[in-house]
Amino acid sequence: GYLAPEYAVSGRLTRKADVYSFGVLLLEIVSGRTAIDFDPDVGEFFLVQKAWEMYRSNKLVQMVDPVLNEMRFSEQDVDRFLKVALMCVQQKARLRPYMSTVVKMMCNEIDIRNMQISDPGLITNMMDVKIGNPRSSSSSFSKMLSPQFQTS
Repeated sequence: GYLAPEYAVSGRLTRKADVYSFGVLLLEIVSGRTAIDFDPDVGEFFLVQKAWEMYRSNKLVQMVDPVLNEMRFSEQDVDRFLKVALMCVQQKARLRPYMSTVVKMMCNEIDIRNMQISDPGLITNMMDVKIGNPRSSSSSFSKMLSPQFQTS
């Protein structure tokens, strides 16, 4: 749940792979859920995928851990943190912000209201991952992605 898709496929660690992991961690902190979680109604699910679905349906704030509700959190802050997390887990590493930018966005030094957030990267079956396989290609990579995140 924490591995950036490009790292899982290539085995090459980059700063942007670390940003992906941070995004998952931020989602966990704000939602109170784990990267791979279980819900009695839907079964096992990936937190990144759930956050993306909630974002797309304009229900992102519903991801907040109920414990935070008791703390009277700022809805604007939580919305910003969740959007920053989604920016960190975008499928294309080049679209993910650098950590210095992430910090500025979280501190509200950078306005994110008009920033585009694209589909997250998500590998749903780790059994298909072959770390460091030189024959890995973008087509084999897209086969590992959840069908709703595949590109044509």
